[in-house]
Amino acid sequence: MKYFNFRRIVCTLAWLAASGQAAYAVEWFVSPLGSDTAGNGSLAAPYKTLGYLLNPGRDLVQGGDTVTLRGPTGNNVYNESEVRLRVPLTLRSFEGEWAIISCPIALQDGVCVQIDPSASGSRLSRLEITGGNLYGVFMQTDWDSRDNRQGLGASNIILEDCKIHDTGRDAIKITPKSNDITIRRCEIYNTGRVYPEGTPLDDKNAEGIDNVNGSRMLVEDSYIHDIATTGLYFKGGAEDVVIQRNRIERTGVGGIMVGFDTSPDFFDTALNPRYYESIRGTVRNNVVRDTGYAGIGLYAAKDAVVVNNTVVNTATAGHAAIYFGVTLQDFEPFAGRPANINPLIRNNLIIQNGGDCARIRWANEISEAGLYGLEGGAGMDSNWFYNTRGACNFADNRPGSPLADGGTLEQWRAYEKVDASSLSGVISVTADGHLLPGSPAIDKGETLSLVTQDIDKQPRRGANDIGADEVPGPATSADRVMDWAEATLPQYFPPNGVAGTVANYSYRYYASVGLYLATDGLRVIVHNGREWNLLDVGSLSSFLALAAAAGF
Repeated sequence: MKYFNFRRIVCTLAWLAASGQAAYAVEWFVSPLGSDTAGNGSLAAPYKTLGYLLNPGRDLVQGGDTVTLRGPTGNNVYNESEVRLRVPLTLRSFEGEWAIISCPIALQDGVCVQIDPSASGSRLSRLEITGGNLYGVFMQTDWDSRDNRQGLGASNIILEDCKIHDTGRDAIKITPKSNDITIRRCEIYNTGRVYPEGTPLDDKNAEGIDNVNGSRMLVEDSYIHDIATTGLYFKGGAEDVVIQRNRIERTGVGGIMVGFDTSPDFFDTALNPRYYESIRGTVRNNVVRDTGYAGIGLYAAKDAVVVNNTVVNTATAGHAAIYFGVTLQDFEPFAGRPANINPLIRNNLIIQNGGDCARIRWANEISEAGLYGLEGGAGMDSNWFYNTRGACNFADNRPGSPLADGGTLEQWRAYEKVDASSLSGVISVTADGHLLPGSPAIDKGETLSLVTQDIDKQPRRGANDIGADEVPGPATSADRVMDWAEATLPQYFPPNGVAGTVANYSYRYYASVGLYLATDGLRVIVHNGREWNLLDVGSLSSFLALAAAAGF
């Protein structure tokens, strides 16, 4: 007799009933050599255009389907007016090929790829997207602070291994309540193509990534460059955003802005009554260079974490490498405009070529009392500051500060009570932000549990280096065994466990599975973090032999 998993069947049927999706997904094919009249969407008879396949009037694609674009060399461009996802789809290039979706910049208010809230859960993979009068990729929203506070934006979207460039304005636009967006291994460049040559910078608005009140965005391992205004920002009350292991270069305004300046209508004041622009944002292991204004700017940011970044030749026109700005929020009398509060800024390598190293702004554009760029301490320490044109300048424009016109690191340290362990002196990095052999920044940083690897995903061991790069030191026997365990048994020990020590044990903790892997130098143990019993799984020497045999 054949037995069936009755619970699995019931759960599957319940999911299908709740989601309204078909019991199976279809893969559709589109090719520049296909036909919208004679094709049927198969690999052998693909359609010719995305517009035909995605037209809701034809009722072809269903939630969960995959749309694969053929992209053979020399015949891989899809000229589309707009590609709009209305149901959850995977949109990707055919394996081994590269498809280009090209949209006109001249089409007024057009976007190249729009993802509706009903298409939450979609994935864009291995695609080149170019053009769009407004945006290259646009996450739409139904949320409205006045008329639809229960609405949502396009959420749980993944953009991976894509090129997005030569857009009219922003490359990627994320609207309120478009949460849990992941952007990884993407190249984003040449925004602002809608502006005629010679347009003043103040008249441009063309970011690499413009996130307004989209929480839990993750941007990692991406290259953002040649941006008309700011490389990326997350503002409007965006919570728990993580920006890690990116290179951001050549921007007209800022590199990374933690918060910025948002119209009050885009805030959810039920969650954020004080109008913080960013809450618990994390910026780590990034290289930012060649910006007109702030390298990393904080604006009305609460509990921001800015750690182990390398910031080179920024703020050439104003602001500072690390900048505490103020937000005006359309000058509306009811808006909060809070100061930055409780930042943690550690292990950042700052190399300037004339621009200020750090600055706190104060502005009296709204009232005589003024707006403050910072409330309380700056949370700065274990950073490295160097200016190729002389001493680094540190300024605090708040009333009563002796640093209104700037001062030295020593004066900044004494007045602000920060950067006690920070260093200064001649230092350089490679063109892509890596430390040179023998760099004085090696092992001079503070060891932080929230930074376990560097920009290249190399583990940080022992004393951390300052900046985004970690020069590898010799791995201990414990490190080699734990690296082997992560590679061999990732279901139990997912890569990049958080390292620590307790009593006589060195350990790594794997939060997603709730396990500790530890050694006292003789035995290897596993602990579930709850009961007191420690599971002894063998000697360190025996596991070291296995690790060595596997190349660790």
